[in-house]
Amino acid sequence: MSHIASRTLLSSHEPVVATFALFFLVTGGKGHGRHLEQVDARPGELHFIPAGVEIHALNVGELEGWLVAFDPTLLGSLELEPPGRAPMTRGPSAAGLASSLASRWFFRLAIGEARRQRLEHLIAALDAELRERQWDFERAARALFMLLLTELRREAREHASGRFPSPGRLVQDVLAFVAAHSLEPISLADVAAAVDRTPSYVATAVREETGLTVGDWLREHRMAEARRRLLETTTSVESIASQVGYSDVTSFVRGFRRAHGMTPRAWREQHRQEGG
Repeated sequence: MSHIASRTLLSSHEPVVATFALFFLVTGGKGHGRHLEQVDARPGELHFIPAGVEIHALNVGELEGWLVAFDPTLLGSLELEPPGRAPMTRGPSAAGLASSLASRWFFRLAIGEARRQRLEHLIAALDAELRERQWDFERAARALFMLLLTELRREAREHASGRFPSPGRLVQDVLAFVAAHSLEPISLADVAAAVDRTPSYVATAVREETGLTVGDWLREHRMAEARRRLLETTTSVESIASQVGYSDVTSFVRGFRRAHGMTPRAWREQHRQEGG
């Protein structure tokens, strides 16, 4: 949780990587940047930035607001699906595998004044719980986060028209196949064969309709499951690498570090300490 003002942000052409999913509620000023696409930020907007993508702060101006960072697997534990959409088809390998991708279907919401005030109140209360760490603060923080997401889902459902990407049937089939087989050593060629198209056709369609590559989607699924196993099991990093579809641990560690800013082992230690 962070309440930020323009003085805490620096415009830069050097990107940084979002190591967690981010909500940014803009309360003042204007600015623009780039993550999955070029975005302009104005007061009253809420922006979602997925984990693992590069963020370019091109011109922050006098931007102010609240920044909420969270592990996207939390969405799965709260059993949330994308606003206004049926849950994505899931494979049998792991319940909630697609959870970290769910909120990719809304990148920006223009929040009405009344709801914006409610969101600010919830975020401030959540910030206080996490800072003060009183008895059972984890349960209180979880409840406040659930209320925050509920308000966002209400806003999304009330103003869904024209707000969400709507992939065509082919891209939906591609993403469903990726979700079902992401823990296997699949390639773009395997995905293309599953939908009876050429690899180049599939790659172009997915990138144009979602702003991400097939590899991005595959990597996000694998990283979401890797985080879950790192946190909930004592399985070695080497074993987890093979379990989530990597042929060698070096590639897994390199990809994890690029997405999270630290090694899998360091991430596990940090989050277990925080949880304890």
